[in-house]
Amino acid sequence: MLTIFLSSLVIVSALLHLRAEVCGPRRNIYFFKPLTMVFIILIALQTKHAVSPFYKYAILCGLLFSLAGDIFLMLPTDKFIAGLVSFLLAHLCYIAAFTFEGAYALNFLYAIPLLVYGAVMLRVLWPGLASMKAPVMIYMLVIIAMAWQALNRWAATGEQGSALAF
Repeated sequence: MLTIFLSSLVIVSALLHLRAEVCGPRRNIYFFKPLTMVFIILIALQTKHAVSPFYKYAILCGLLFSLAGDIFLMLPTDKFIAGLVSFLLAHLCYIAAFTFEGAYALNFLYAIPLLVYGAVMLRVLWPGLASMKAPVMIYMLVIIAMAWQALNRWAATGEQGSALAF
């Protein structure tokens, strides 16, 4: 019941954040954007059927890095690199959770559409990246690796949580 309540709060907070992005005031962004992540973290803390403590805490660590990334990116000063590093660390936590908690084989065929998608996105973004080409490429490869690991885990386990992670 608590998870349903928290999920409702996630939806309301996310909608209020989006409304503030479009209509203002700016202070509501500073409140609702991190609050949405706090509710998601509280949902993750409620998990009773995690694969293992390592999996649960790796996901929680990733969510905390995501919260930090959100905060860095919404600050009025330029904290883009700090936000990028925070999200990079979050994705590495998710990769660790998806990779090290399960006995399943990696299917390299699953990586092909993800790599194609990444190449197309990189092609679109490339002209405007300037000095950020290397960091964006690294970040994109990490996201692709995370999605690939989540897909491998879902294919191997059929777990609903793995499908949602993918």
